[in-house]
Amino acid sequence: MVWDALKELELISKAVGSQVDMVQGGGGNTSVKLDDRLMAVKASGFKLTQITENQGYVVVNYENIKNYYNQVDLSTDTDYEKDSVEFVKGNIVEVEGVKTLRPSVEAGFHSILKKFVIHTHPVYANIVCCSQNGKEIAERIFGRSELGFIWVPYINPGFCLTLKIKEEMDAAVARTGKVPAVVFMENHGLIVTADTSEECLRLHEEVNNEIKKYLNLSESFPAIELETVDETTVVSRTEYLRRYFKGWKEGLEFFNNTVLYPDQLVYLDGNIAVDGEDKKLNINTLTGEVVYKTNYSESVTMEQTLLAFLYVVENVRSKGLVLKTLSQREIDFIKNWESEAYRKSLVKELGK
Repeated sequence: MVWDALKELELISKAVGSQVDMVQGGGGNTSVKLDDRLMAVKASGFKLTQITENQGYVVVNYENIKNYYNQVDLSTDTDYEKDSVEFVKGNIVEVEGVKTLRPSVEAGFHSILKKFVIHTHPVYANIVCCSQNGKEIAERIFGRSELGFIWVPYINPGFCLTLKIKEEMDAAVARTGKVPAVVFMENHGLIVTADTSEECLRLHEEVNNEIKKYLNLSESFPAIELETVDETTVVSRTEYLRRYFKGWKEGLEFFNNTVLYPDQLVYLDGNIAVDGEDKKLNINTLTGEVVYKTNYSESVTMEQTLLAFLYVVENVRSKGLVLKTLSQREIDFIKNWESEAYRKSLVKELGK
């Protein structure tokens, strides 16, 4: 029974993780409840496509984690950001034949949702989530739908995000008598949850398709093409990027002033040079060429992240919407957040 559930975890993880328009690099996470106590959740830093029956996930006691969030007392002096991470680590359950890894920092919200959970960073959902009036757009698309959704204003990932999702979920249940199946997270991404893997995948596809239809996004997401020159040089042959950057005038400040979501900071921040060759990601605005000065694995992650980010920006602008960016305080939190630093440190190893 447990192995069947783990096979389904592999199935949903690879189904969404293999699509660059849904997940970039090591972003996103999935989970499955194995029984009334244990949950398998994606390990931090792993790609969804790397999850199999015996690797890429961590088993935790989700019942204990769920109870932890039910008993939070914010009137105390507890450092819940640190305490919650340690609590989840303390509830890792070792499984014979499965390497004990570090759970996703978002294991908290997985524990309070249904049996199957898919959390991704789809470019389509993020056009909505990274727009100033994103909640209103979501209401227009899904307000009359039977899906049931909640909108979570941007909040720091980790403990605060889980607590906010729980708060919004509880309010929705009290209001409607049903657990919402869809969560839109401002400047972050999408969560869908269901009692079967098939329904979870169907929900994920339906939500993104409805957004594409509403925004009239009929063309396929741009294809990525990379050419390896040597062990530390990879050249992008992605036509979308070449066209975007040829004659580009916005410069490096564009990236500094247009921060949409955490993964953009994790994988791109401080790594970009415009008309220079001294960074991991180097943009030539004369030719539009993008050259990566790192290994192939990290180049793939950076290319995926860059393409998704630009696609969201371009479509927010072209649809007459206004970008919603992260504040400096929110940016500083991500830059100094140890869990994100841990994920970043794993990037070069992901493709091995």
